[in-house]
Amino acid sequence: MEKIRALIVDDEMNARKGIRTLLAKDAELEVVGECGDGQAAVESIERLAPDLVLLDVQMPHGNGFEVLEAINLEHPPILIFITAWDNYAVRAFEVNALDYLLKPFSNERFYQALERAKGQHRERRSTEFSQRLLALIEHYQKAGQVEEKGQTPQPSEPLRRFFIKAGGEINFVPADEVAWLQAVGYYTKIHVGQKSYLLRGNLGCIEAKLDPRAFVRIHRSAVVNLNRIRRLKDWFNGECLVVLEDGTELKVSRRYRQRLETLLEHLA
Repeated sequence: MEKIRALIVDDEMNARKGIRTLLAKDAELEVVGECGDGQAAVESIERLAPDLVLLDVQMPHGNGFEVLEAINLEHPPILIFITAWDNYAVRAFEVNALDYLLKPFSNERFYQALERAKGQHRERRSTEFSQRLLALIEHYQKAGQVEEKGQTPQPSEPLRRFFIKAGGEINFVPADEVAWLQAVGYYTKIHVGQKSYLLRGNLGCIEAKLDPRAFVRIHRSAVVNLNRIRRLKDWFNGECLVVLEDGTELKVSRRYRQRLETLLEHLA
């Protein structure tokens, strides 16, 4: 059975040790890392992509909420706040935290939160599996229909327009007007000039419908329109930033940088 990958974030070493000890008693959990400040938390979450994050609020180099604002993930982790501060509970649930444990807490209370996290994880996996299965069935159904008609399968046309429902209206947004697309959990936000729209469907599904000659992945959570890029700026650790025509700066991960530069050279 594939284990649930957990990350512990707390600036107190004894607190991290205690949480790790509790997690070790559950065979379904695997601790993939721990860190003691906000900056390290952001880097670890983006690098390790854990299923579950047990997150403190007050930490050096960025509190728990600043960590959440900084990370960009296509599939955000399940979040349990563990803190000695009781005045952040409302805000925690506003950022979709699953639970809020106030120190000191009992082992029973901890495992209660853990069972909720495991249930949510199973629900997510089931939903993702169903989506992949439906997509696979649809693919073979279309292929079978083409074969029955004796036709040569043709590549599908890339998405030309987005149909967006907002405020009782349906907006038709040409794909080439979109500057970039951003992963927001199981949704995707498209940025068009000064406006943005939220679409159902994760970034990977929508990216697959776009023209690969015009749109390119630059980060796990971002796809950018090549025609909207004005320049690249070196950053650090082999990463760089793309600067769009409206001044927006987006981080390019090392794994995507070479392909981006190659596409931009061909576009020039």
